[in-house]
Amino acid sequence: MKIYNKRLVFDEKIEKPENLLDAVENFLRKNLPENSDFLRYAIVGVEGDQKTVEVALIKDSKKTHIDESRKTSADPRMEIGGRKFIVANIIPTGVRAEIGGWIGDATPITNVLAEISDCVITHPNVLNAAFLNYGRDNVLYTEGYHLDQFFCKRIALRELLTSKNHNKIGVILDRGAVEVDKENINVAINTIESLRAVAGIEVTDYIITDEHVGGKAVRMKSGAFCGEVKNPEAFLKPAAQLIKGGAQAIAIATYISISMDDLDAYFRGEIPNPYGGTEALISHTISRAFKIPAAHGPILSKEEKERMTAKGLVDPRAASEVVSPGYLGSVLRGLHHSPRPVDPSFLAPNDITLNDVNAIVVPYTCCGGIPVLAAQKNKILVIAVRENKTVLDVTPEKLGLNNVVVVENYLEAFGIISTIKASIALDSVRRPIFRMKEKQKNN
Repeated sequence: MKIYNKRLVFDEKIEKPENLLDAVENFLRKNLPENSDFLRYAIVGVEGDQKTVEVALIKDSKKTHIDESRKTSADPRMEIGGRKFIVANIIPTGVRAEIGGWIGDATPITNVLAEISDCVITHPNVLNAAFLNYGRDNVLYTEGYHLDQFFCKRIALRELLTSKNHNKIGVILDRGAVEVDKENINVAINTIESLRAVAGIEVTDYIITDEHVGGKAVRMKSGAFCGEVKNPEAFLKPAAQLIKGGAQAIAIATYISISMDDLDAYFRGEIPNPYGGTEALISHTISRAFKIPAAHGPILSKEEKERMTAKGLVDPRAASEVVSPGYLGSVLRGLHHSPRPVDPSFLAPNDITLNDVNAIVVPYTCCGGIPVLAAQKNKILVIAVRENKTVLDVTPEKLGLNNVVVVENYLEAFGIISTIKASIALDSVRRPIFRMKEKQKNN
């Protein structure tokens, strides 16, 4: 079993943009290598009708510890929060987003969205900042695979109210990380113990894998980072063991092999964070197999830590990495109240479904992922932010999307969200305001 990447060209004219999601998924299924399934994909390039898709695949996926019996039924003892106005904040991993492409630096914009919404759905890399995680209580920390499944209407989300419920977390530590630096295990365990003692987070147990996980950062032709994982079985077995022992969420920390040149270039602001793509594949695999919340934090080699601490004063967006090697801290904090995926057949009254989402916010050049394509299919408003530049150039115009409002910055996006929440038509707060027939012509 292994996790690897492919780059495919999808050359088909799509007349209606709402059909794009299904067309891409059908194309991928027809072109899957034998005994493989896809973990994540995105359109990373567009030229006319030709679309380039980068996809992460898991080979021999039938051998994974997938437990199809794990369907979450409604628990009458669980207090479930009632939410009314829900926004998703999506910033893809590994694409060097100006905001959210570093380490937890999209937390402020996410918290503003949380202030003007009843609930914000986002993914771990938006909030994780090494030891820090300052997401508001109404921000739902949702692993990327489950986020994609949610947007495809294959799951719903069950929120855990902070006053009553939390996840019991099992932790997996990579044998490979221990062997590149023996102090790593002490840092990881001390991080776990500090979160238990100070934040009251419940950790059921930790397991060190018997073998190396074998994660490696891979920079794709698009410029985005993805990854390879040589030995997923190394973490799937302990995950099953931790779940059997009562864990309701899995935190995993592994060593990811990266080029030191890439690390230096990242700190100079020249390329995306090299760790994020591989991290996503590892957490995706656990989420896919066990249908529970999961998140990943890297464990660094001694050389990586020394290079980071020798940087002196760095870009504020990278500062958390320099001051703390305890990446596991933000993961434990996020998973503590991470929403649980729910089979749509077993919905409780206030479980969150895609029908409850009012809008999603994304970088302007990253409109080729599952959430945006699903939003187009389901007529959910997309707010695309120009200021949040990335290494990609997949714009709503190039994809022919017609459910997108393009804004210059997040401050403008906050105004759009507030207007929608107030149930006021957007064109009524702008000038000039056209007569009805003129408006139809302009559209």
